[in-house]
Amino acid sequence: MTITRIIKLGTALAGLAVSLILSASDTKKRIVDLQAKREEEKTAWQNRQTDQFLSGLKAFRETPNALLLDVREEEDYQAGHIPGSTFVSLQAIPTPVLQTVPDKNTPLFVYCYRGNRSRYAVSILKEAGYSEVTNIGGIEFYHGELEKS
Repeated sequence: MTITRIIKLGTALAGLAVSLILSASDTKKRIVDLQAKREEEKTAWQNRQTDQFLSGLKAFRETPNALLLDVREEEDYQAGHIPGSTFVSLQAIPTPVLQTVPDKNTPLFVYCYRGNRSRYAVSILKEAGYSEVTNIGGIEFYHGELEKS
């Protein structure tokens, strides 16, 4: 191998090394940017969930004869629930509601921990004939005072 070929090969390898370093640096920047974007989206989602919960709670408080139903586990309800709420076992829905709330036009506001169980409870209550049922979401997004049983 001639000295010229060695120099050309060395130059090519140096160029490749620089290219790899720049590529790795660019990839790291993209990862950091994606992580920051993901955090922003998570914060925005949490803010929307909090707003939904608080506006649902406000609507409950402003609606005459409304009931606020907590469909979390009974232990969770006893550990801390929103004042004025009533515990209803998700597994028993709609039976306890039908027994205590015969008027199917009674406004019902439902919450759980994150909003998934309450969404399911709302669908069951609507199937049972209740016309004014609202899923306000999850108590996870509530920062007010809790009552213990």
